[in-house]
Amino acid sequence: MNQKETDKYNQAVYKLVGDLFSITALYNSDNETVVTLIPRYNKNLSLKLLKDRLQIAGYTYVIEDEEEQISLRVHSKPTFKIPPLNIFLFFVTLFSIYVVPVFFQQNFMTAEVFSFKEMIHRTYLALLQGDGIIFTIAMISILFVHEMGHYIASRRRNIITSWPYFIPAPNIIGTCGAIIKSKSPFWNRRDLIEVGAWGPIAGWIVALAWTTYGILTATIEPLTSTLETGILGEPLIFKLLTYICITPSSEDFAIILNDAIFAGWVGMLVTAINMLPIGQLDGGHVVYGLFKKKQHLIGYFAMGVLFILGFDSPLWWMFAAMGIIFGVKHPPTLNDAQILSRTAIILAVSSLLILVLSFTPVPSP
Repeated sequence: MNQKETDKYNQAVYKLVGDLFSITALYNSDNETVVTLIPRYNKNLSLKLLKDRLQIAGYTYVIEDEEEQISLRVHSKPTFKIPPLNIFLFFVTLFSIYVVPVFFQQNFMTAEVFSFKEMIHRTYLALLQGDGIIFTIAMISILFVHEMGHYIASRRRNIITSWPYFIPAPNIIGTCGAIIKSKSPFWNRRDLIEVGAWGPIAGWIVALAWTTYGILTATIEPLTSTLETGILGEPLIFKLLTYICITPSSEDFAIILNDAIFAGWVGMLVTAINMLPIGQLDGGHVVYGLFKKKQHLIGYFAMGVLFILGFDSPLWWMFAAMGIIFGVKHPPTLNDAQILSRTAIILAVSSLLILVLSFTPVPSP
């Protein structure tokens, strides 16, 4: 490695250990970095956390636990092997997104009552006809790009995170999304904003593309009192896209809901929820990165808004309750004093603009 690569790699190693250990020596030998460490806190717990980080980050390492200090040898090139559990959950979620929404649509969105055997048969026939394919591709692409936005931003800033865990669920969209586990702290507000903002921005762009495609290919009908449109609560971005993409013959028209529009709508709703400035949600990361300890004031204001909106849509009471349970305040980074970069500010403002464009006060009719 040249000196620039060596310095970059040494910084990555420091972020692996610096919050847990004092570094007494650090030097490079061939393709390895050798570090001697003294625990800042409980030695056994610190070693356990360090091993967990090294394994998740994909490093090959050797730890020698001596009486007064610890010697760590780390190979310079981590391997990015995806754990089997993450792969398994991805494919199970892909299956549930494909099958479960079709099952609900075929059997519970009708006044008829079917036996379980009939439900399975109706779902099977619908799948054979191609139902669910567009929704599945759209939904999984939105979720995947959102989570990889977080993952890549984390790795770029040497923050150790797991690969995404996708979550299958027996609900109308077949999933509860995905999560990434963070195994190391945020070192400064710039890193906090980048990791918090890149997921919503990346996923929202994909959701925007699918929504645009859905509107451009949708059936447009004159609005009548008997027309079943499947219209959902509309965020501002839907109104803008409708204005840009459609030139109706009269002002009274309806867009017939299709799978691409529905997936885009779900993606934007989930993005808006993630961008609420509460606790450790993506929005909490971004708002704390911008305003530091004032974040909790904005968070409590958002909680009040959710409580009021809950009278029209109880969904918001559920998220307000989650804020109460998991906390409204965001914890500080290790160095809140570091000045934000222009890029971080642009990312923060862009992600908050996405919240404004995507927020749906009443998510259902």
